[in-house]
Amino acid sequence: MKPMIAIWKFLTTEHSLGGNGRSRPRRAKRRSQRGIALITVLIAIAMTLVISNQFGTTTNIDMIAAANYRDQMRSQFLARSALNLSELVIRLQQRIDNVKELRGMVQITDFADQVLLAFCGGEEEIQAAVGFSASDAKGLGADIGTCGIYGQMTTEDDRININCANGNEATAATLKSALDALMFFPAYDPVFEEADAEGWRRDRALQVSSLIDYVDSNGQRVRERGTTEDYGYESLKDDYKPKNNYIDTVSELKLARGVDDRFWNLFGQAFTVYGGCKTNLSALSNSQLIAAILYLSAKNPNDPILQNPQKLFMLAGLVAKAKQFGMTFTSIDDFIDFVKDPAAQIGEVAAAGGTGGSAASAAVSAGVLPGEKIGMELDKAKLGQMATAGPRRTYRVQAWGEIERKQKNADGTPVYPAIRTTVNGVWDTKVVLQNVRKAPVPKGSWVYMRED
Repeated sequence: MKPMIAIWKFLTTEHSLGGNGRSRPRRAKRRSQRGIALITVLIAIAMTLVISNQFGTTTNIDMIAAANYRDQMRSQFLARSALNLSELVIRLQQRIDNVKELRGMVQITDFADQVLLAFCGGEEEIQAAVGFSASDAKGLGADIGTCGIYGQMTTEDDRININCANGNEATAATLKSALDALMFFPAYDPVFEEADAEGWRRDRALQVSSLIDYVDSNGQRVRERGTTEDYGYESLKDDYKPKNNYIDTVSELKLARGVDDRFWNLFGQAFTVYGGCKTNLSALSNSQLIAAILYLSAKNPNDPILQNPQKLFMLAGLVAKAKQFGMTFTSIDDFIDFVKDPAAQIGEVAAAGGTGGSAASAAVSAGVLPGEKIGMELDKAKLGQMATAGPRRTYRVQAWGEIERKQKNADGTPVYPAIRTTVNGVWDTKVVLQNVRKAPVPKGSWVYMRED
């Protein structure tokens, strides 16, 4: 009010622009004051409009921000709900794996995204998934928003656990052999013939020792007595020290010497930091790692397949696609039999009929199998040192929750994009929580979780 009073006094007070200083006549004074009230009112209205407009704009911004925070919270809880439902599916899969007759035959985690539709999907998705709407049964669908997981649940069991560098002597030796075999093939020569992105030159042996020594806790080079670890981390422009301990995420391995973008694009998918130290044969999908396993476990080191990298990778590709052919490796013997003669094994499955038989028959009809016989004999003892077969130990899940915005355009399209929260998690069926409220608890826990 004080600024308004000051403006009023200024406008209603007579001001002289010169002259003899004598007062104007009363009639002239009245004339000079005509229209002052109208101007004052117009100014007051203009100021009121500006203040009201500013207040309205601020209020709208606050309302939109509050709606954003609300929807972000809702999408976060929906994503967590999808993650909890995924845990339920994993627990159910563990129960199935405990039944010997069903082990390896039923993998419901591969269809977890379809299972979650009944609890997280919209009206149309629930109708298509279960045959009736969410209003017909209690607990189906989300009241607000939708949720789910991206595709199938994957596993970390088909990778090399680099944290096993901190294991015992046998485990560390097996890890070194696996890394040597992974990088052995001549096709990777250009990677090791040139310096890395930082100008560091290394051969295959030095690169393997760099990876192991970055993680292991001792100061010896790959545990060899009388040696020291020296990879020049302190001479880098931004110097640092090796971890010399278990790493939390596989991305930390990029700090090891020699691991540049070119190396990571070739071999990055073969590493993990979760699960056990043996690769699960029933979950193998990486042809590079399969070829390395075949190379290390061959009964005859001079097998003709090993001398021909093209045939070796062709055989590794068949192993990687074995699941598509209806093959399941419930034991090491099953894997050995398949590698010995993949065509014969696929033919037996095709002749047996059923779901797996139809997949195998389709593969045979499509000419997926090579024209010539490809196979090799494996040493069970060597294979058992680096691999196992059975139920999956780890599961990687990408859960999401989404809230659609209410503001619509004239044509019905949303004004703002939907708010989505994604939670990435890794479940380990062998880990037991240490801070449980009430014991005993079943095995299994989330060992990694990140929210985006």
